[in-house]
This record gives sequence, structure tokens and C-alpha cells, in this order.
Amino acid sequence: MKPENTMKLDDIKLHWENWAREYETNLRATTKTPTIKKLEINAIYKAIENTPYRGGADIDVLEVGCGNGYNCFALSELLDGFYFTGVDFVGDMIKNAEKIKLDNQSKFQRVDFRVGDLLKLDNDKNLKESYHFVFTDRCIINLNSVELHLKALDQLARKVKPGGYLIILENINRTYQLNNNLRETVGLPPRNPASFNLFIDEEMFLAHAAKSLELIRIDDFGSLHDVVLYVLTPMINNGEVDYDHPMVKAAAELSAAVSGEYSFGSYGQNRLYLFRKTI
Repeated sequence: MKPENTMKLDDIKLHWENWAREYETNLRATTKTPTIKKLEINAIYKAIENTPYRGGADIDVLEVGCGNGYNCFALSELLDGFYFTGVDFVGDMIKNAEKIKLDNQSKFQRVDFRVGDLLKLDNDKNLKESYHFVFTDRCIINLNSVELHLKALDQLARKVKPGGYLIILENINRTYQLNNNLRETVGLPPRNPASFNLFIDEEMFLAHAAKSLELIRIDDFGSLHDVVLYVLTPMINNGEVDYDHPMVKAAAELSAAVSGEYSFGSYGQNRLYLFRKTI
């Protein structure tokens, strides 16, 4: 099932090729705001730290949809003894990631990158058979149908070692709608996802995951950030979203500082799911 307003797959890839060429090694190649990127990296790190592999050595991690490498680079600095492989279907994204690595050789020796396809991981000879951790960060939403979302989930799960972990950080329809409900309550119009994204149908996604994965944790790490960014700031800014507003930065700092201790509801457009592979 493909919604009418979602791009064709070739056009989605072209979009990311254009952004890779325009923004090169800049974070802007994959996200509009550094504040949510800070929270995404923190959430993935905390998820890993909540597994028996924390503090381990020779731990293999695969990121699928790595863009120009920011997640892998940041996490490699936080996790000694972990080795990271980043895969992306846009060649120029991988070239830009390699450039960052080349410019920081002493820091990023445990990070490598490959061009690869989320839907063809099984046949990718450049990848290991399996990894202790596999994760995505706003990657699956670049597939334009629910059927492809579920196919991608199967591909990702097969790359996880038995007893290993799959971390899915993606935009979710339900929590996105909850944020829109807040906007409409105060007279703001609802937001619409970009045409190169199809947000996850959580109910179908989790039901499919349960066939081979045990859901360990859900983290609404971006809830406070997104309420401030998409609701409160527009309320005092003529309806406009301001990614650089000081209150957005403050919300990100607070959310990172109290991660795992306090809940700010489920109003963030993306959620993190930590799964353990059971079979």
C-alpha cells in the first residue's frame, strides 16, 4: 500500500543524492536540526548501554541508512571496543562519510562504510553474516509502502546475531498524529510528512517484528523537544517553526540529561524500539 502523496522509490533516492551533493559532509545532509540529532545519538547509546554488551570488546555494529556517517562517528567515540559499519544506498553519502573519516583518521579507525541496499542485505557480500547490533535512524521511512517496511524489517532482523539486538529509530504515524493534535488544540494547522517519507504504521510493524524479535524497550526520547519545536515555539512565533530557537536547544539538553528517568509523554515524531533477536 503506497499513499498517493509519497514519491516513487527512484525519486526518493534522487532526493537524497541531491542533498548529498548539496550538503556534502554537513549534518544538514540528513536532518534539519542538530538538536534532534543530539537526542537520537544519545537514545541509541542509552539503548546499547541497557544491554549485556555494554563495556564489551570486539562488538560489531551495523547501521543501515548511515547517510554521511554522523551516528557511527559519534557512537564510536562513546563506545570503546565497538566496531561500526555504515551502509547507505547513496554513493555520494558514503563518499562524504569517507571524507570525514579521512580528515579524522586517528579518531575513527573503528568505523567503515559501504554502499548497500536496505532491501538486499542478504546478498551483500561486503557485509558480515551477522552483527551484535543492527540499527536504523530514520531509514525505513524512505521506503514508500507498508509492505516494503515489513520486508526491510525482515532484512534487518536476519543481520542480527541470535541474542543480539535490533534498534529501530523511526518516525511513527501515531505519535506524529498526537503532536498534530496538540497543534490543532491551540489553533495551529497540522503538519504533513515530507513526500519522500512514509511514516511507520506501529501496530503492523510491531506485530510483524514479534515473529522473530522480543520488544525490550520503547523510548520517546524526542517528545519534549518536538512539543517545544512544533507546538510551543510556533505559538509565540506567528506559527513558524524555529529550529534554532533557544527553547528548542534547552529542551534537547534537558531531555538528554534526564533520559530514562523522566517521561514527557509520546508526542515526538520519532520513537526508538529496542528488540532482542529470539530465533
